[in-house]
Amino acid sequence: MLRRPTSRGRSLQHCCLSLVLATRTGFSPFHGITLGADRAASEAPQVISAKLRNARVRLQVRAIPVGAAGSIPIAAPPSPEPHARLRILGLFAALLLLLTLVSVAASAQSQQNPPTTAAIPATSSTTAPASALADPASGDGSTVGIAAPLAVENPPEYSGIALNPRAVSGLFYSGLLQQALGLSPDSALRIGGIVDLGGNWLVSGGLDPHRLSGDFAASFGADVDMEKAFHIPGAEFYASIGLYQGTNANGEAGSVQDYDNLAPGIDFHRTELYELWWHQRLFDDRLLIKIGKINGTAEFDQVLIPVPIPQTNLQDWTISDLLYAPVGLNPTLFGRLPGSPNTAWGVTASFLPTNSIYASYGLFDGNGARGVQTGLNVGPDFNSYKFNIGEAGYAWRLGDEGKPGRIGVGVWGQTGTLFSGNLTPVQGANGFYAFGSQRLWYQHPGRDPSGLIGFLQFGDSNSSANIATRYVGTGLTALGLIPGRPADSMGIGLAWSKLNSGQYAGAIFFPDVPYPYLSATSFRSSETMLQADYQLVLIPYKLVLQAAYTAIPTPGARPGIPWANALTLRLATIF
Repeated sequence: MLRRPTSRGRSLQHCCLSLVLATRTGFSPFHGITLGADRAASEAPQVISAKLRNARVRLQVRAIPVGAAGSIPIAAPPSPEPHARLRILGLFAALLLLLTLVSVAASAQSQQNPPTTAAIPATSSTTAPASALADPASGDGSTVGIAAPLAVENPPEYSGIALNPRAVSGLFYSGLLQQALGLSPDSALRIGGIVDLGGNWLVSGGLDPHRLSGDFAASFGADVDMEKAFHIPGAEFYASIGLYQGTNANGEAGSVQDYDNLAPGIDFHRTELYELWWHQRLFDDRLLIKIGKINGTAEFDQVLIPVPIPQTNLQDWTISDLLYAPVGLNPTLFGRLPGSPNTAWGVTASFLPTNSIYASYGLFDGNGARGVQTGLNVGPDFNSYKFNIGEAGYAWRLGDEGKPGRIGVGVWGQTGTLFSGNLTPVQGANGFYAFGSQRLWYQHPGRDPSGLIGFLQFGDSNSSANIATRYVGTGLTALGLIPGRPADSMGIGLAWSKLNSGQYAGAIFFPDVPYPYLSATSFRSSETMLQADYQLVLIPYKLVLQAAYTAIPTPGARPGIPWANALTLRLATIF
């Protein structure tokens, strides 16, 4: 897991022994190295020289990216060839044409039965099992999922927007593109997407202070209600394409946990088939199955999904809008659980025996652990590298006001040969995690969702091939507390990770650092990150401006990197 080098990075030339570590480069989160020369013929290695303490050794290490979360700077691999991008765009265009033809037939049918209620635009959706839980306090068995618009006679005006890409598997939608294409809101086909523009200023500290950096991310998707289109009960089909252009903001700060959740660790120019899946609800929505190319971080270990409740005027639209990566992806799962921007092929199954309990299992293409850019791959890669994960969760409502909360616990396992921070081979990796969220206070009980929400996260792994072996995160979110701004949110968060203690972990995962950090090859023992953010809703459901301040007292890339301070500004539009 390496990152693009900072502008000041350079290598030392101390050698006595050459050791070549070959791996295929990628930019999704992953934290292992594959030893061997089987790919040397097709991929020229990026030579990273490191002066090792107490040993006269010169390492020649192939670029090993960490990815969107927990990345470290290195030289970027060449961008995908033009014909590869054309294949992705062509595949998506063909899918879009097919979905449009389906919509034409479905729209003709829907016009004969016009809707009698208005629908709240599903600004961001997810098919995660937690979003399909019924109201925990009810016993009617009816689910109130976030994945579909909630039908009410008078849609509230205070609902905000959840934007974290790792918390969403499915469509970003406001109806703008749907209307522009002349499609009915009640059509079997829904088309939408998001464009996110961001900028960072590393005010002080880190590896490259006073630097400016930026992000451009976009996603375009289409969703088909297969029950409306083809009378297949409980079925949904979704396809989307993703684009990213940006810079190495996290590497410049020396941040292992990533304060900018859009920036990947490497390959800052991407076009990919982002998601392509079939989702099936069975047995009165008690069994949920999804198969295809999936954003796995939206399905597992996701604290950001609110508990769905039937009172739409009280429904939380987010748990946190913090912009740092750990709130959406536990650092002990960096390079393990596939997620934005490196989604992967797999299958998930969830069982909901009651309104408040779920159990889920997922099996994914685990080649991200050896550096394969699974996000850029159109198809899966089946071999010995697999990622397994299981999770169980429980939801509740507390007190007379029915404050919603939930908890989840899970275990995971990664197969295949990885390499530790001491350059020793290890077979696979495993770990466990837990998370929880709770509505703490309603400002106007029974009237609107303004108030406070708290959350906690924990992760642990004894794997010496992980970039982080323990993680603790917590935060508070305020919804609609500013007078006259009912859809705005603001929050604070803390993320702490114990980092790989291997002697060469820093040189492996964060290989190129500027003077005076060249002589060190290890990580700092831990990294602490604090962030405060404010999300300003400019146009409900459509346009959002967000600002954040991040303090990193102990950047983890090397011991001694000074306290980093960064400012982030983002503008996102959903269409």
